[in-house]
Amino acid sequence: MKLLLLVHRLPCPPDRGSKLRSSLELHWLAERHDVWCAGFWESADRRNPEGVKAMAALRSVCRDVCAVPLRPFSAEMRAVWSLAHGRTATEGYFASLQLERKVLAWADQVGFDAVLAFSSSMAPLALRVPARRRVLDMVDLDSRKWAETVEQSWWPMSAVYRTEAQRLERCEREWIGRFDATVLVNRREADLLEPSLRSRVHVIETGHAFRPPSESDWQAQMGSANDLPDEPVVGFVGAMDYPPNIDAACWFAEAIWPRIQARRDDAQWWIVGRSPTRPVRRLDDGRNIRVTGTVPAIEPYFARMRVTVAPLRLARGVQTKVLATMAAGRPCVVTPCVAEGIGAEPGRELLVAESPDDFAAAVVDLLNHRVKARAIAHAGQMFVTQRYRPEEGLERLEALLTAPVIDRERVPAGS
Repeated sequence: MKLLLLVHRLPCPPDRGSKLRSSLELHWLAERHDVWCAGFWESADRRNPEGVKAMAALRSVCRDVCAVPLRPFSAEMRAVWSLAHGRTATEGYFASLQLERKVLAWADQVGFDAVLAFSSSMAPLALRVPARRRVLDMVDLDSRKWAETVEQSWWPMSAVYRTEAQRLERCEREWIGRFDATVLVNRREADLLEPSLRSRVHVIETGHAFRPPSESDWQAQMGSANDLPDEPVVGFVGAMDYPPNIDAACWFAEAIWPRIQARRDDAQWWIVGRSPTRPVRRLDDGRNIRVTGTVPAIEPYFARMRVTVAPLRLARGVQTKVLATMAAGRPCVVTPCVAEGIGAEPGRELLVAESPDDFAAAVVDLLNHRVKARAIAHAGQMFVTQRYRPEEGLERLEALLTAPVIDRERVPAGS
């Protein structure tokens, strides 16, 4: 089949949750069909050797790739203009005449059988492309993120975020109704929709997607959950220019880390992830707190971590990097909103804590009790291995794209 894939942020490199998911989908489909891929390539990724390498790999498997530079200032100005003219900031941020012209030119030349839009940001363009099937991988409901951000913001930004949430929610309803199928990452997201829309949604969990070059290499570098290091290193992994991660790091440093230090003054906290903002960089004290910035490979850092944390106070969908740490055999302490998206059993496969006191106590407990830490790490590792199987979800996504038009209502919705 001839497939068009529209991606709001090209996974070059696939170094964060949504990019890991889109990378899996892109490469799976490109190995089985003729794929044309178009989307935005972030400035930092274009300067990153890993990003350049990933782009070369993407071009090698696709029939053609259109990578439009995403320049933050210009995108923000488009977002403001769009919001001021009654539309959503999201639509303006990811609007591009260059991208639109290239995609429509492809459509005239190729005649696509199906279009997959990754993220609601790409829905408007996907609806303009002539194709027999259109599928939207919304991942999660972005309108809910904006609505939850309102609660943590002050006026006038709270009013801006509320407007974006309301407008984007209306758009999401419309897009779900117009696409042949819409995909969400878990049942929690789907249950937020009214029944009439929920019946058109498919839940597809593509898995943690964090895979080493080979299983033998992984075992050589990481070992298993029984090989936790002696050094009391606490790790937080994620993109450190992502607002919820920034908030999480600052909250952990202010409210939780001092409580851990009071009980374990030898503990270290490593913040590992790309593009740390100034508030995150300032947390590095040169002694117990280390901010790494972009790292060439995450495996050596996982190998040094005794415990990992995800202290996010705002989280939608599935936190892919938490699944990656669990798959690596590291015990995790997370907030309730993170745990809800993953579906693991609290107390057995990970630890869940909400208040600063409870969160600190859970981390110290794992640092002090190796047997318990090993048991949780092993159970978490088994949970991810058994629950999140990328191949099953990818096969279902492919079925949605390739289903005959007359059978589109027969494609089973996700569980």
